[in-house]
Amino acid sequence: MDVGLNFRKLTGPIEHWLTTFHQGYWGFRPDKKEAWEEIEVGEVFVFHASSTEFLETPRGALTDVSTGIIGLGRVGAKSTKNEPAWWEELHLDGNYPYLIHFSEIYWFGDTDQIRDAPVSEKDVSEMVDDIHAIAENIITFGEMRERAGYQIPAQGSPGNIKSPEKLFPLLQERLDGSLEQSTPEDDDESASGNEIRERNRERDIDEEGAENREVTYEQSVKETISGTIEHEEILDTFEDYLSDRGFDGGETERSDLIMSSDDDVVLGEAKSIHPGNERGQIRRALGQVLEYRKRDIYDDGELSSLSATLCLILSQPPSEEYLSILESVESDGIFTYWIDNGRIDGPDKSMARLREITT
Repeated sequence: MDVGLNFRKLTGPIEHWLTTFHQGYWGFRPDKKEAWEEIEVGEVFVFHASSTEFLETPRGALTDVSTGIIGLGRVGAKSTKNEPAWWEELHLDGNYPYLIHFSEIYWFGDTDQIRDAPVSEKDVSEMVDDIHAIAENIITFGEMRERAGYQIPAQGSPGNIKSPEKLFPLLQERLDGSLEQSTPEDDDESASGNEIRERNRERDIDEEGAENREVTYEQSVKETISGTIEHEEILDTFEDYLSDRGFDGGETERSDLIMSSDDDVVLGEAKSIHPGNERGQIRRALGQVLEYRKRDIYDDGELSSLSATLCLILSQPPSEEYLSILESVESDGIFTYWIDNGRIDGPDKSMARLREITT
């Protein structure tokens, strides 16, 4: 994410940010409707996590968790909702009907440790563990004062940041780190994620489907979900191509796509790209395919004996700058493809590799 120097902040208790992690949106109370209306698509917000307010935890369970900035995101759309999503809504009398959806989010914490399930399915103990995970690498107020000579206001949401240029080095440092994180290789839970399962290809993105979920979307909400849908559709195209040529498989907890034939295994990471996110998306994809090759291929007894092809599957051709970078890693077994009107395309060497393993 190219945050530039124009960003604001959102403030809320840290348990509320777990809902944002799972759902991709932030909510406002009815008395904050005017502030919600003024938020514009494209604005970047830092996520300020304050102390827990609505989670009754055992004494001392969260005393080691600091307050501060735990991530940031770019607004993609706005909508309203009726169903409860935050812990406060689920267990108390909270009400946050006005939503902003993020088209891009970057968390600074160890979010790989957070189970992918809504807050409604979690108990207090799991929420405490999740809070510790999402609060790792937090930019504390002490660090802001010491390293930046400036700190964000502790109150007010949404709020303006008067001297964002002073915080930018800290944010960029965390952003760079968030794109390079990996989990320990000997993690027992990670090892169990090798199981290949069929990809879920049922999705409903029309307005009627949205209404059935009791969410009233503005026209721009499709811009928010379009990145996710685009991500899935380019995977559909690539999966169909391989399946028609004798490959079988699906996905794992980590890998977007992993399919094998008698002699070859293909591991694919799909990214929806545009000029504003190309750098981060490509950097992330390169790191992911290398990590997932180790976890989902080399650590698998059956797949480790096959010839591995690592694929970046993009929603559109990369810029000339990044195309040259991607072509330079083809010799390392990492190939790049993009989907053009339902057809797979890519650099010459990448296309030659695809033909080699499918004919």
